[in-house]
Amino acid sequence: MASNRWIRRCSLALVLSVLAATMAAAQAPHNFLWKVQSGGRVVYLAGSVHALSSDMYPLDPAFQRAFDASGALVEEIDLAEADTMSALPMLMQKGIYRDGRTFDQAVSKETAALVADKLKAVPGVMDLLRPMKPWVVTLMLTALQVQTSGLDATLGLDKHFFDKAKAAGKPVIGLETAESQIDRFDQMPEPLQEQMLRSTLNDLNSGDAELKAILAAWKRGDAAGLEKDLLGGFRSLPGAYQSLIVERNRNWLPQIDACMSRATPCFVIVGAAHLVGPDGLLKLLEKKGYRLEQQ
Repeated sequence: MASNRWIRRCSLALVLSVLAATMAAAQAPHNFLWKVQSGGRVVYLAGSVHALSSDMYPLDPAFQRAFDASGALVEEIDLAEADTMSALPMLMQKGIYRDGRTFDQAVSKETAALVADKLKAVPGVMDLLRPMKPWVVTLMLTALQVQTSGLDATLGLDKHFFDKAKAAGKPVIGLETAESQIDRFDQMPEPLQEQMLRSTLNDLNSGDAELKAILAAWKRGDAAGLEKDLLGGFRSLPGAYQSLIVERNRNWLPQIDACMSRATPCFVIVGAAHLVGPDGLLKLLEKKGYRLEQQ
């Protein structure tokens, strides 16, 4: 009888300890931030949403700890290149037809009509769009969606820490240039540009629900949820996925490797879509033998 009571007590203690550990794990804050380790070397890797709202701040302290522990900020580009004065002329130089064609000639009548309907509340906008290539129209529609949803690019995670790095005198390293980013769009075949435009129009028709789901998944550090929300649209656009996600991730990997040789950690911030999925940086770093710990 005594042995049975002892077994029951031990069993109860074991169950309680397992429940306590499970509850603690469930309550532990997880962010879209990982500590990447190799031996004694460390890189902090965060997935950014490039436009946020003020109610997403203050951030979890884990982000500030990663920034404070790092000697350099590494982002997709040095955001000093992306200011309006330098980026807009480049965008217009590459994004406007120079051969006399117009947007409504480059895309189907149906696509042109859908864009016109989406922008009908903006007087004269179709005249403004006439000389522009489809990829520029896609970016403009995306920016409009961000603005009407109450989000602000000046509050994006990358801009937030770019400003902090400048204030603290920390170096900012770009993984690529603003021009190379623009070239990724400009060098796409025109049928693919139109496909991306149609996909963006479909996203706009879904309203704010999808955008809210993305922000909620990012806030709770839900990599699987963001993989579904951010990469799902690429299933019908394999060419865009290869150019905008896969190739860039592979280009960035050696540079993140190089961060491991620095005396102090790097804080790497890139778009959240680049971290998730089978071709994401998290998987690529794991395959190289790095240890990843979500913060």
